[in-house]
Amino acid sequence: MTASASFDPAAPTLTALQADDVADYCLRAVGPTKFWLVGVKVARLLGPLRAAGCEIVSPQDVPADLPANCTIIGWADPDTQRQLLSLPAQILILLSTATSAEDEVSLSELARAMEWQQHPAVFALTDAPDDIHVRLLARVGVSISDRHSELRAGYHGLAAALVRPDDAVVAADAADHGLWRILQQQTRCRSLLVLTDMPAPSVDAPGVSWQSRATWQPDAHRADVLVTCIRQEDANWNHELIAARAALVRSGRLVVAVPLTDGRNVNVRALLLALEPLGFVVDRAWWHSLSRPMGADQFTEVARDTDGRILIDADASVQADVLVLMAVNIGGDGVPRNADLQLPNIIAFQRDYLDASVVRLIVAMGLRLESTYLRRHLAQQLLATAPANSADHGAALCVLLYDPVASEGEDRNALLESARHFLQLPAANPTVLRWQVSVAYAAAALWHAAGDLAQAEVLYARVLAFDVMAFSPLLGTKTTAAAVRLGWIQFARGDTAAARQAWLHGLKEAKRLASQADWTEVVGAAESPETFGMPEFTAVMDEAGRLASALRVTAEEPLRPGLAWAWGNQSLHAMLSRARAGQLRRDAWLDRLQNAKDWLDGQYHQLNVELDRRGARLQTLESDNALLVAGNTGAVAAFRLSHQHAEAEKSDLRDRLEQAQQAIARQSDEHARLLEAFAPLSDEHARLLEAFARLSDEHAQLLEAARDLSTATVGILSSVPQPRLPAESIAKEMSRLANVLNQLPWKAAIRSVLRMFALGPVKK
Repeated sequence: MTASASFDPAAPTLTALQADDVADYCLRAVGPTKFWLVGVKVARLLGPLRAAGCEIVSPQDVPADLPANCTIIGWADPDTQRQLLSLPAQILILLSTATSAEDEVSLSELARAMEWQQHPAVFALTDAPDDIHVRLLARVGVSISDRHSELRAGYHGLAAALVRPDDAVVAADAADHGLWRILQQQTRCRSLLVLTDMPAPSVDAPGVSWQSRATWQPDAHRADVLVTCIRQEDANWNHELIAARAALVRSGRLVVAVPLTDGRNVNVRALLLALEPLGFVVDRAWWHSLSRPMGADQFTEVARDTDGRILIDADASVQADVLVLMAVNIGGDGVPRNADLQLPNIIAFQRDYLDASVVRLIVAMGLRLESTYLRRHLAQQLLATAPANSADHGAALCVLLYDPVASEGEDRNALLESARHFLQLPAANPTVLRWQVSVAYAAAALWHAAGDLAQAEVLYARVLAFDVMAFSPLLGTKTTAAAVRLGWIQFARGDTAAARQAWLHGLKEAKRLASQADWTEVVGAAESPETFGMPEFTAVMDEAGRLASALRVTAEEPLRPGLAWAWGNQSLHAMLSRARAGQLRRDAWLDRLQNAKDWLDGQYHQLNVELDRRGARLQTLESDNALLVAGNTGAVAAFRLSHQHAEAEKSDLRDRLEQAQQAIARQSDEHARLLEAFAPLSDEHARLLEAFARLSDEHAQLLEAARDLSTATVGILSSVPQPRLPAESIAKEMSRLANVLNQLPWKAAIRSVLRMFALGPVKK
């Protein structure tokens, strides 16, 4: 490959702090080695990597003759990713700033297409740099091809963190995708047995053996850790638990992954119920979610209640892809005592304990049960069953004395009485002595915290009286700490001389432990020393430093109590404690800031949602308004046209109204004229009505007379002979009747009637 300036586009380089974090992460992943730094952006790594003893090749450009087994660190800009991935390296470490999820997927697919795999350290390392994204790739590593393989690699990375030094490990779900490399490279296990349903691969990996699952005998070679997976479709998972129980020693750890579907697994409840009868207790548990960045940050530890018990609701649905349980085997026979073992006292567990598994169950920090509830339960059982003069009894007693729940109320007095009795017994072996010193110090601290300074003084003095060299100089942490506390109690009482005597005693003891120590009882074998030895011995000397400071400042005149306390408590431990307290305060402050930020983010999100909603509503209203404006334009035009028509009609109606008004005026004039003409007619009409009324009366009289006349006429004209009137009388009567008839309105009718009567009835 030829040199290319594309590896160094203008962009900020790493800061000094970022360089330290990235270098530390890389060193924890691959260790000190020869690094090839590609590009000026990673030049800041030169200092911290060289300080670690690494040989650095730092070309400005990429040469064409890179060795095939080299380890390269480069900055992965979008323009340089493909070039870096094409380099002939064994391990490639790509650095970049935060990128989007789409870019991550794109880079992962590109790396896989160019035959890169994930380095096993990706899944086990913690504390990755915050501001810089570090991708660890290897030609031979862990193959992540899909979501399922990433889940499996994830919980194997968690399992690696749970493997203790010198553990024998059985991996039941790590035969493919190179998952076994996580346990082999990222733990201090002494052996790794990989169970497989396929033929064993031809790989040369120190400490790794392969065995068919069908031929595996769980109780043939006992293991300290077993890693497996129980899927929802597994029908014989209970048999796997039984096999795990047979394979694991007492204090052995079963790391079991339980994949979830939609946040649940139907086997969880049955699994939790099945563990206890087999002698397992669930000590820790984690939710595993692929929504977080690849690695240890994908895990969130399951919360505990106030007693320290894990809170898992088997019926609840959670936002996770896998539930990982760490169950500890607390049953079985344990590790039997072998009093003939020739080992340094600091590691002679099997020689001095009746059951050496006690150390990994309740004693050694980092190896023991994390749950204080479970430790308390086991310690109480052990205290009740182990002989009072055994190291097992002393370990249980000390654990309970430091447990604030176990040492409160009536139990406190019982524990202090047990401590008093234990301190009176002769030490049966060096480890019993070790526990007598620790129990005396723990009891003194308990009295001290309760305010009984007299009892505390007695027990601190008792600690100073022990010859801890009979066990190990490391036990001097209790001697020097007891001297510090005893001296300050006496100083506070005003007895400075006694305080100085206690501090001087402690300082001389520290000198004796340092100058006359058997170093095998400090570090073990010189060629392979125990990792805890020198840190513990450093703690002895650190407490001795407090003693020396207290002696120095209290020897000055005049005595200044405040300065004596301030200077007399100068130590690495004190400074770390203050720094830790300060960090906790800053963390609390950051938590408050984060909570406030989360609240503000929530408000910002809600306001954005409301803004989007209102924006959408505004757009809708604007669209509606545009439609209304368009419709309004037409309506205005229609209104104008209608208005014109209405104006025309109004004008026409006005003309017609004027014409009608003129006609009405004329009619009114005519009506007035007619009224004037009607007045005399009305008078005439009234007169005529009066005349008519009079004539009507006369008419009625005439009708009556007519009836009488008719009757008379009938009688005259009838065929019955009547006496005839004289002619003159008849003529005269007829003449009078004629005159009357002439005055009648209906004379013609009356005449006709009379004729009819005169003629008489018609003859048939």
